[in-house]
Amino acid sequence: MNADEVYVCDLDGTLLRSDATLSAFSRDGLNRLLNAGVSLTVASARGTPSMRSLLAGIGLQLPVIELNGAFVSEIDSGRHLVSNVLSKGESCAAVKAILETGNDPVITTWDGRQDGVHFGARMNESTTWYVEEKRRYRDPRLTPCDDLLGIAAEESVAQITTFALDEAAVELAERLRQVAGSGAVVHSAANFYWPGWTEITVQHRDAVKGAAIPALLAACGASGVDVVVYGDHLNDLSMFAVATHSIAPANAHPVVLERAAEVVSSNDEDGVVRHLLSRHGL
Repeated sequence: MNADEVYVCDLDGTLLRSDATLSAFSRDGLNRLLNAGVSLTVASARGTPSMRSLLAGIGLQLPVIELNGAFVSEIDSGRHLVSNVLSKGESCAAVKAILETGNDPVITTWDGRQDGVHFGARMNESTTWYVEEKRRYRDPRLTPCDDLLGIAAEESVAQITTFALDEAAVELAERLRQVAGSGAVVHSAANFYWPGWTEITVQHRDAVKGAAIPALLAACGASGVDVVVYGDHLNDLSMFAVATHSIAPANAHPVVLERAAEVVSSNDEDGVVRHLLSRHGL
């Protein structure tokens, strides 16, 4: 691998276009970069099954950061090299609070052998979209469940996901921060694939992309190299904080645009890949 620089790119809103697809131009460009020896990987709120589907045919060699940093994993096998999971108390408290809203959470777990994505029957329209998207990718982790609290009490929980209408999201996110405590972090972001709803996740406090980057580099034997990151949303700011250079596409959240060292053209214009190709003379 290139010992001088590692590039870490967010997926949704950054590499992916607004319809959640990777364009033919970006697909070809990424392979040209990788074939030229550029050390590049992705960091996403998505899991490895979704990444494999979206990035099919792209020869990533480095581990990926998945679930916002809950895991650093091999993309092909899904094997976790680093994990950050909630305590049983944190998991149960958060699941109870979500169940009280009348909507079942989606719980992503690791039992030491395999991952699971457990979902219940009480799903609002945005949660239904979330589960159906995973079905389209034939996500092998999907498991229907009628005792989500039991799952939280028994398995290692990497992520708890729920969706709330935008007007109710702030209150629910704050409630989850209170019950989960200081050992957890609550992410909240608009679901721009299903407008009007906010996606809220509860994870271990170290399950943030920026905290996962040093672990990623250590897993690659590349500690101390320069890191260039690309991201568009608030959950990417932790990467900006640890990067040598931070870049945002023009469609990024206003706060991200303000903090980025450089802004490139939008995700729908393949701005990130165009910038990478130009940076490497390709």
